[in-house]
Amino acid sequence: MAHLTVVAHDTEAQLREKLRHAHDEAYKTRLKAILLAVRGKKRYEIVDQLTVDASSVTEWVQRYNEKGSGALVSNKGGRPEGNPKWEADIFDDLAKEIDKGGYWSVPRMQAWLKSNKKKAIPEQTVWYRMDQLGYSYKSARPSPVQGNKEKQDAFKKGGLPRSWSR
Repeated sequence: MAHLTVVAHDTEAQLREKLRHAHDEAYKTRLKAILLAVRGKKRYEIVDQLTVDASSVTEWVQRYNEKGSGALVSNKGGRPEGNPKWEADIFDDLAKEIDKGGYWSVPRMQAWLKSNKKKAIPEQTVWYRMDQLGYSYKSARPSPVQGNKEKQDAFKKGGLPRSWSR
């Protein structure tokens, strides 16, 4: 089996230094695989030493060859620009509006923020920030308005009314 071909983006010393400063374990594993490949290890030796899949090693070497060590960094997901920082006074103004009375659902709060503050704030953020301000979420509870009184009483007593069958 042939050795892996690795493009010389970094020296062995540079790879060791990147490995030393890395915090993400997945990134460290990928760097170790590249470092072993640079040292002339065969794919199966890297797989055995790092306990990873051979196709993963192949993919990491290809990514490294194309774009260098930056291509091995883990994608943590989330928004590329990060979470937006919302000014506290926006939610203080919303709280004053809520205190005037009425039923305020989160979608209604979002609509108010959009029309009055020109901000499209995610539902979860509105809920979280209002919770921080001491407002509690109350959901509607089902009410058996058309419940059958005979069936309800029979259920409470532990029996089944005659019209029910097993």
